[in-house]
Amino acid sequence: MRNRFLMAALTLAAFVPTLARAQDVAAQREGSWELSAGAGAMYLDGHLATSLGNSGFADSGSNVKRLNPAAAVRLGYNFNNNWGFSVGSGGAIGSGVKYLMPFAAVTYTVNLNATTSPFLTGGTQFTRITGNGRVTHPTWGAHAGLGVRHMVSENLALRLEGRMAFEHYEQQPGKKTAYNTIATLGISYFTAGRRPPPAAVAAAPCPACRRRVDTVYVQAPRPPVPHKCENGVAPAGAKTDQFGCLVLRDTLLLEDVHFDFDKSEITPTATAILVRLGESMRAYPELYFEIAGHTDSVGTFAYNYLLSARRARAVRDFLIKEGVPASRMTAVGWGEGYPIAPNATVEGRALNRRGIEIRVKRP
Repeated sequence: MRNRFLMAALTLAAFVPTLARAQDVAAQREGSWELSAGAGAMYLDGHLATSLGNSGFADSGSNVKRLNPAAAVRLGYNFNNNWGFSVGSGGAIGSGVKYLMPFAAVTYTVNLNATTSPFLTGGTQFTRITGNGRVTHPTWGAHAGLGVRHMVSENLALRLEGRMAFEHYEQQPGKKTAYNTIATLGISYFTAGRRPPPAAVAAAPCPACRRRVDTVYVQAPRPPVPHKCENGVAPAGAKTDQFGCLVLRDTLLLEDVHFDFDKSEITPTATAILVRLGESMRAYPELYFEIAGHTDSVGTFAYNYLLSARRARAVRDFLIKEGVPASRMTAVGWGEGYPIAPNATVEGRALNRRGIEIRVKRP
């Protein structure tokens, strides 16, 4: 059994070499529902496979295969950033034998709000096995597993998971305990979680102004100083208010925020514009923003998607350093998915490589 645990852990670890480098994203998933679905394979305990074959579960008296295609669905609720509970069911079929695996599990996640978040899971599981009109099931069962989620957007994640079940089959001759393993790769969809309460802003100390009314003196605070945007450079063609701040209403296209070919580092030209953008965002404390990156169609769809996401995250990280709260911004990469001109011409591809879009999202 120890060797099986080690083999399952090493197999999953091979797919997640960068778990320790997970980065925070703006979405708050505490208090969210999570719906997951995936497909993969189930590896049946050898003694249980032999017992099922000898009992006539397989088609035409054939041997029961140990490796079978499988799928799983689950619905979970995330109580906070680390703990969650879920129920679901897995299923597999092979050699005419069907396996139905309902389960309930408690999940511990290292950081639910990270881009990449490893997790551990454990709970109960009972496998119902049918074939050739025969039925069997364990008298008790449990499972343990581990996996990783990788967010590809604010609500959607890739989910890789491996579980090993420990089940006791009282009617099985010889060894009673079976160790069945299932591994799946799929997706998870998160509903909106609880938003954190807005941070309390301490009032700036202000000397009191005195006004005389007859012989009575009253204390009256001075009017607040307007937020001025004086650093950096406003992008060409963008509207500004009387204090020099960018007018942020719907969507602001930063055409001058470009990146070097196949790079996601902020250039010196873009730095001055992003400094002014950060000052302007702080002037609208009631708004939330989506930072969207785009590319043309040169290269593969998957590569362009990841490149645009890295560029959007680079802009978001820069704005966080400029004092914009992280909870008010999300970074999304759309790759070549939303072209505004045909990609067949050089001019069209240049338009589709439009810089960064800042989209206003009200709470």
